[in-house]
Amino acid sequence: MNAPLALPEGRAGQALALLIAVLALALLWLGIAAPLSSWYFARADLLAEQQQEIARGEALRQSLPALRAAARAAAAQADANGILLAGATDDIAGAGLQQDLQNLAAQAGTSLDSITTVPSQPEGALRRIGVQVSVTATWPVLIALLAAIDSARPRMIVDQLTVTNPGSTSAGQDAPLQAGFTVAAFRTGPP
Repeated sequence: MNAPLALPEGRAGQALALLIAVLALALLWLGIAAPLSSWYFARADLLAEQQQEIARGEALRQSLPALRAAARAAAAQADANGILLAGATDDIAGAGLQQDLQNLAAQAGTSLDSITTVPSQPEGALRRIGVQVSVTATWPVLIALLAAIDSARPRMIVDQLTVTNPGSTSAGQDAPLQAGFTVAAFRTGPP
């Protein structure tokens, strides 16, 4: 028969008991306390970040009326300086843009062959109003028209410019060119 296992006594027994206690505490720490502690501190960090986001959101919310007032003031200043198109609707602003372009073409010494409205688009707090234009003119007249559009009030932007030479003329004369381009300007307000 096997003899029962005898545990050490005295100093060796005390050392073994201490070692078992330390191992038990280490297992409890690694298995339970450390994961709980890690989870607790991760949740505390998340809560602190959420509180900071709430504080930033509240600060932004409080600054919103001032930002809206500044935007209205900037739009009013732009209207007062003649930078933006006038008109309560996109159609009225588009008609005004067409009239301005016809006047600029007449001042440059030409007339517009065609002018077509392009669908308006929102651009932030503004509305982009555009027209597609075609014109037949000599090079100096075309350059004068583009320069007039560039310096016009309300401010206008020329885009998608194409220039073609439909045919030749006799020597010494400026050849008429056909040009097509989009002109856009901006207005404030809802669509």
